[in-house]
Amino acid sequence: MRIAIKIFLSDGCETCNTQIPLVKELEPRFRGRVEFEYLNIKDNESQVSKYRISTLPAIIIECDGKEKERFIGLTQQRFLKKALEKMLSECR
Repeated sequence: MRIAIKIFLSDGCETCNTQIPLVKELEPRFRGRVEFEYLNIKDNESQVSKYRISTLPAIIIECDGKEKERFIGLTQQRFLKKALEKMLSECR
């Protein structure tokens, strides 16, 4: 089982700059169980295309490479935490 959270960002995106610390605060809680990936859209065009990212920030939670949940725009930390906890219990 591999759980990943992919955060799509852009350098000039104010909302992205607000989202980053909210996600980073979750890393210690899920260390070793969830892989956190921060993807700048300029450097990851193939991923942007693959996931059809059109609005930032975009957050995708995957289980074994399959998208299970998607958040668009600024997302409160409690929603991300709940989604990751749910994924840990369901993705086996």
